[in-house]
Amino acid sequence: MRQSLGRPKDGIISNSPNLKANNLNIEKIIKEIVNKPVNVKNDGMCAGIAEKEYGSLKNCNNGVFLGIGTGIGTAIFIGGKLEESIRSAGHMIIERDGRRCNCGKYGCFEAYASMKTLKTQVRERLMKEDLSSKQILELLQDRITLEHLDDIISEYIGYLAIGISNISRLCSAEILTIGGSFVYYKDILFDRLQSELDKIMLPMEKEMTKINLAELGNDAGIIGATLI
Repeated sequence: MRQSLGRPKDGIISNSPNLKANNLNIEKIIKEIVNKPVNVKNDGMCAGIAEKEYGSLKNCNNGVFLGIGTGIGTAIFIGGKLEESIRSAGHMIIERDGRRCNCGKYGCFEAYASMKTLKTQVRERLMKEDLSSKQILELLQDRITLEHLDDIISEYIGYLAIGISNISRLCSAEILTIGGSFVYYKDILFDRLQSELDKIMLPMEKEMTKINLAELGNDAGIIGATLI
């Protein structure tokens, strides 16, 4: 059975909504180019593997890596081992009849809390469709611009906190690590996220789960790919 929603099995990506790839035998394509053995694994899982081996998840048994970037990828560790059968939390529903996601469903977590979603909203508010990710980061570091976009940031943080709270509760995570391109915006977003989580998580949940950032930054996926 071929795995869906961006998680390749037997080297085949059956359906990756963000990459617009369907039934793509990526392993075969790369093998033909490099003439070397090739292993293929979802990038979120690779990042999680790296954080478990070298980073923030190293010393925990039950942990979650949440890669927030173009979409939202997940790697869940139970008893110290990667649970590959659990699909990405990015496509859990957090808003009934909500925004249409690239996967075709409505109200998915990543339709509200991916970095791509936040950047799109910033571009639309500022009416500058050609802003690069670097330019958006620089704009958000300006206090006046940040105040102008405060409602967008608040909504984004609210939905992100809901998703994180749900995942933490379901997985009984000791540590939930956030990675992906979110880490570039940590000075703008992370403290606000922590404050929002303090409001919506139960005291026992806050005590049980530590929320932190990927120690390997946005390079975790590249590092994890060398470990498979």
